[in-house]
Amino acid sequence: MTQRILVELLLFLIPFAVFLIYRAASRDLRIKDRWPLTRLVVIGAVIAILGLIIPPLLEPRETGKCFDPVRYSADGQVTPPREIPCTEATLPGGNTPAPPPAQTPVAPRDRGG
Repeated sequence: MTQRILVELLLFLIPFAVFLIYRAASRDLRIKDRWPLTRLVVIGAVIAILGLIIPPLLEPRETGKCFDPVRYSADGQVTPPREIPCTEATLPGGNTPAPPPAQTPVAPRDRGG
């Protein structure tokens, strides 16, 4: 998390560094006019936001893969999580039978009247 924050901070500061290098390389080292802070902040914010959005879009996708979560069996065995093909995936509770209802519901029309 700290690395991600530092990367975003550095991306934000890139326009300021470029402007500072431009000012230092100019013939007159004195700053005669104000720094264009609004422009530098906007450009830095756009670069930082693009740095948040673009990397996840460029990551390769694995289609057809599903996540099988940790499973606990009745005898205390733990099955670790794994990636499986989606054709083999079952819905939660899909492989265990439903428990019988605690009380059989009786509707008025079922009383034989």
